[in-house]
Amino acid sequence: MPWPRFKPIFYMFVLLVTFPSLADTTYPLTLMDGLGNPIVIEKPPQRISSKTLFTDAVLLDLIDESALSSLTDLANNPNYSLIIDRLPKNVPLMGLNIEMIIANRPDIVFAANWSDASKLSMLERAGITVFRLQAPKNIQEIEKEILRVGKIVNRNKAAKQIVATMRLRLKADIIPVEHKFTGMDYNPWGTSSGQNSSWNGLLEQAHVENIIKDYVTDKYGQVPVSKEMIILLNPDVLFIPEWVYGNENTAEQFKQQVLSDPSLQSVNAIKYNRVYQVPHALRGVYSQYFVDAIRFINHSVYKK
Repeated sequence: MPWPRFKPIFYMFVLLVTFPSLADTTYPLTLMDGLGNPIVIEKPPQRISSKTLFTDAVLLDLIDESALSSLTDLANNPNYSLIIDRLPKNVPLMGLNIEMIIANRPDIVFAANWSDASKLSMLERAGITVFRLQAPKNIQEIEKEILRVGKIVNRNKAAKQIVATMRLRLKADIIPVEHKFTGMDYNPWGTSSGQNSSWNGLLEQAHVENIIKDYVTDKYGQVPVSKEMIILLNPDVLFIPEWVYGNENTAEQFKQQVLSDPSLQSVNAIKYNRVYQVPHALRGVYSQYFVDAIRFINHSVYKK
């Protein structure tokens, strides 16, 4: 049975703390982007285009929807987005389509540091400021990027509130444990996420020890994993995909293969029924909703 549609609770969480006053941003503002390049923002952006799911989520908590010129075309895709229920009706969704973005006339475009460099250069040549964001790998880096976006759009206090709410939720809603389970993710193409990945940071905050973290990773933070390796490591918990791109049945078929494989029956995760499917939108999140992913893992493992 598929896991029900996930509804994040971050934006419904009531903020119970106060904040020191934060000065408005002074322009012109120069900041280093996610590629290490200095970017000058001449004045407060009035029309803002988001081309990452990260900034989609963050900007909805920072600015009025009237200042959004567009959000990503993935923002209404349930396999990737956690903000479907929050999407403004009058803000267009579009990918990295140069003609459409230029016609949309934004002051600034937020993109990922791995976005198509040639397309972003075309936007810059058209006179549009492009700020490339670093993809965060842990909650500290996520907080830093949220504060940086807040500074760029002159919403420093609101950005600080997002960060404070994240910390408050982690303190109030994550189950503390004395004995951590060991765990790892495992997918149909035979890899697991090591130390150089956002998944590793997620497990740390959820109080699960990533049993694969000391293995050498590729540039994507992945470690090749065989069945023999899983048996040798013997994780207490195994995390597998709820959805796999390209075939709606792949994830469920993979789950049944893992659970019924005779060679894996001695593995603690399978022996004690601790195999959990993780919704893809949570698996890849790196906005303030990272806390919801941590909560999902923590509560799944420790049964709150």
